Amino acid sequence: MDSKKLWLKISGSINYYLQYYSKRMTNEELLKDYLEYAIPDIEGDGVHTYLDKQTLERVIVDDEMMDKAKVAFIERLEKRRAKEVNVKEENKVLADVIDISKYRK
Repeated sequence: MDSKKLWLKISGSINYYLQYYSKRMTNEELLKDYLEYAIPDIEGDGVHTYLDKQTLERVIVDDEMMDKAKVAFIERLEKRRAKEVNVKEENKVLADVIDISKYRK
């Protein structure tokens, strides 16, 4: 598998993983969890592999691709967390409640 096709698959797996990530975990914990989930080091020898779901074959991921995946994961995670904070602030502004106890007879 060529590197462009492999990057498309890894990039897609990053997006899929970030759809349902735990908001309580730190960025480093999420990165470690993602790497164990998508690009594990099965034999413990430092060689990371990606499972191609179409052919069910393990593809060796080189160090350059690993670095690229780590950077992309952190960037996308930070972008999602920034959007998350903005949504919470907007909800606070929109959630003003009118006190009607003054108007009761």
